[in-house]
Amino acid sequence: MIHKTHPLATKLIATALENTQQLHQLLNEESILLKAKSQTQTLNLIVQKKNALVAQLNTFTNQVEQLLASEKLNKQDGMIQYFAIAQQANIDTTESLSNWQKLTELSKTCRTLNEQNGASIHILNQHTQRILNILKGKPQTINTYGRDGGVESNLYSRTLVSV
Repeated sequence: MIHKTHPLATKLIATALENTQQLHQLLNEESILLKAKSQTQTLNLIVQKKNALVAQLNTFTNQVEQLLASEKLNKQDGMIQYFAIAQQANIDTTESLSNWQKLTELSKTCRTLNEQNGASIHILNQHTQRILNILKGKPQTINTYGRDGGVESNLYSRTLVSV
């Protein structure tokens, strides 16, 4: 069976590697735009492209799961087992294994970049919300420290702008 599935696996992995490389590039562009805090239209285009690539990568994941199921391998370390079986069957896995290793490393990098970008977006959203609350005169909480070192929260509200 592996003789039939390996050519398919090689193509799937190569395509997924290309998609992941594109995703990595988009995440880097997104990171730069988030630091610049501008160009929201460009940022929205990047998000749309990212979503399309993520959908393609999800399809790839489902296809790999089907491939592993056809070989009766589990999802956890199935691809490593898959390559071992292919090598035992005298199939040249040089390209596919190399691409798989690149794909897994690049995926980890993309995950880290995506988490960092998500944290940047969260901070920017908090900052925007604070500014809106100040302009609207909504109560803000100020944390200070008491004599015992405990946090004391004080509410304040004051309209800074009136129209």
